[in-house]
Amino acid sequence: MSQASLTRTVRALVAAACGAALALTAASPASAHAGVVGTDPEDGANLDVAPESISVTFSERLDGPSTEIAVTGPEGEEVELEAAAFDGDTFTQPMRYTVAGQYTVAFRVISEDGHRVDDSFTFTVGEIPVGLFADGAGETEPEDDDPQPDPPAEADGETPVAIDAEEPAEGASESDTGTVLATVLLVALVVALGAVLLVKLLGRRRTKDS
Repeated sequence: MSQASLTRTVRALVAAACGAALALTAASPASAHAGVVGTDPEDGANLDVAPESISVTFSERLDGPSTEIAVTGPEGEEVELEAAAFDGDTFTQPMRYTVAGQYTVAFRVISEDGHRVDDSFTFTVGEIPVGLFADGAGETEPEDDDPQPDPPAEADGETPVAIDAEEPAEGASESDTGTVLATVLLVALVVALGAVLLVKLLGRRRTKDS
């Protein structure tokens, strides 16, 4: 190969290398999308007590108005929440809960290059502090599966007294005593009247015999 041919070949290789480097440099910003750096609590965490808020940190600053956040409860219900707070590359979401179990935090952010990024993470909670229940949750009292019948109403505030069937009531005993006494008096009266009539009758017969 001549000296001139070698020189042209070297120049071509250098030009090609420069072009590739420029292409890579131009492509780098376009391929940089916002990514999740960390979450609090961590993805898949099991917590004894539910936290008041959660936070997610990204590799880029966030545009608050374009960020969307949704929280789903253990039964698939979407939990209504207050607006999240944004601080540079991190958003903090105040939390509310319905029941103990696994919660899913889903979010959508826009990268600096305008690319949309969807992601999510989950965590499980046990005890839920009273102040962190969502509206209408944690306030319903359990129903009694075996309700007891109401006691009978008491008239004039008096307590009903059970009466032993084998023992006569006091009033009944007094009534029976009065009946016996009246019968005895009636029999005595009849006997007395009979005696008076008998005495008169005998007196008349003696007068006639005289």
